[in-house]
Amino acid sequence: MANAKQLSSGAWRVQVYAGKDANGKRQYKSFTAPTEHKANLAALEWQEKYREIVSDNANMTVEEAIDAYIALKSNLLSPSTIRFIDNVKRNHLKGIKAVRLNKLTKNIIQEAINGEAGNHSPKTVKNVYGVLTAIIGQYRPDWVMPKITLPQQKKPVEKALNRQQIAKLLSSIDGDIIEVPILLALWLGLRRSEILALKWDDIDFAKRTIRINEALVPNKDNKMVLKSTKTTDSTRTLNLPPYIAEKLKALPHEGNRVFNISEGLLSKHFPRLCNKIGIGRFKFHDLRRSMATVGVTLNIADKLIMARGGWNNPQTMKNIYQVVLDSDMNDADILINKYFEELLPRVSEGQPMQHDMQHELK
Repeated sequence: MANAKQLSSGAWRVQVYAGKDANGKRQYKSFTAPTEHKANLAALEWQEKYREIVSDNANMTVEEAIDAYIALKSNLLSPSTIRFIDNVKRNHLKGIKAVRLNKLTKNIIQEAINGEAGNHSPKTVKNVYGVLTAIIGQYRPDWVMPKITLPQQKKPVEKALNRQQIAKLLSSIDGDIIEVPILLALWLGLRRSEILALKWDDIDFAKRTIRINEALVPNKDNKMVLKSTKTTDSTRTLNLPPYIAEKLKALPHEGNRVFNISEGLLSKHFPRLCNKIGIGRFKFHDLRRSMATVGVTLNIADKLIMARGGWNNPQTMKNIYQVVLDSDMNDADILINKYFEELLPRVSEGQPMQHDMQHELK
């Protein structure tokens, strides 16, 4: 335990290590008293109680610790996060669920992660390991989590609709059961959960705006629950295009919710629709990615695209949502080739050399 230090006020203060927070940052508890002896005594008494609590918590099994963590964080974490943690308890880490936290070793954890890597994607393994790290940090804060080797993550193949595919989709969805959700995701970049949570009160037809301030997601019991938007930047008000406004007005006003459809309908119906009209297979979430990609094509500033889609991290938007389309790449090739072609040395009478790159591109 650290020794007490005298403050400028004359009092004495001692700081004691109190574990790590959810982000792994070390925390300390301070004790201040009129004398050095009293400050040290107060800190010592708390430290003994803390050790007893840590010892009891570390005696929990991994499964018990996950349950305790869910109960502790139930009002702090999003329903989706709680749902995933519960899924980890039920379907992952099967080899160590009965192991007590104070019996975990680097080799035991590494073997468990190796088992996960054989059955799940690198991203899922990383998220499962994140849950394990969180509960160990919460209930065994005195133990330094050993460095574990995780499977190398592969760069995901992200998809977005190009101009021709978007045009074909827009000309084919008139009257479809999810026509308006498609427009909201593609045109405005709304998340599926934000679309499902929309209320008529969120739409101002006079000002032609739409407010996004809630999300509808499944909890660990598969019940759809309302929550706040994914990030503070996801709460936003967007201009409502006249075309979408008219489509919304034509919808039946049954209750306060705009869409009385299930999450599964959007996930299952949209890929089938894409196949039917011959544009390939896309997921509903690819519509949001397409909006971000259109922003790149039109050279719209990143901050404006982020505000439209509700992203708070430019790297997330650029690395995951903005896709380089082959058609855009071809246009870029033509522009770059033309630039260098114009710099080629001229042979005579202003004629370029025999190698005509522009002709090759045609």
